[in-house]
Amino acid sequence: MKQKIERETSVFCANVKALRQREKLSKKEMAKRLGIGVGSLTRIENGTIPPRLRCNVLVKIHICFGVLPEQMFSPVGKK
Repeated sequence: MKQKIERETSVFCANVKALRQREKLSKKEMAKRLGIGVGSLTRIENGTIPPRLRCNVLVKIHICFGVLPEQMFSPVGKK
């Protein structure tokens, strides 16, 4: 179970970074859209989910970028 969670966390973090780069957004712009701080976004992109991160970030990704929440847990290219 722990390995699965670690793998999904890693995929989610990589997808957040890929989404930001695809949209050509700065970290500041992406963080603002997601309603989080730049430091939190940096930690996510480096593979760590901040403890206070809420699931509403997934909802904001869906609303702002049209990506379904479950797609954020599939490796890029397999969506």
